[in-house]
Amino acid sequence: MGYIELSKAPCNQTLEIMIINDAGWEKRFESMGIRKGRHIRKIASQPFGGPIVIEVNGSKMSLGRNIAAKIEVEVLASPSH
Repeated sequence: MGYIELSKAPCNQTLEIMIINDAGWEKRFESMGIRKGRHIRKIASQPFGGPIVIEVNGSKMSLGRNIAAKIEVEVLASPSH
């Protein structure tokens, strides 16, 4: 199965980080808890090119779309209603 960019992933789903496409950003992502194999949740995608809001280890953070596009994820699960 192919992976999708975090910026294009659906909201409110559990995602697993599979690939980080920028070695220069890898250390910075690591310091934020964003690393390969980590499960995250995309909370929101702000309109008009605004930031992507994700939850990592219970902490919420915003990433610019260009930055979020460097992270490829796999959708694991839908939220239970």
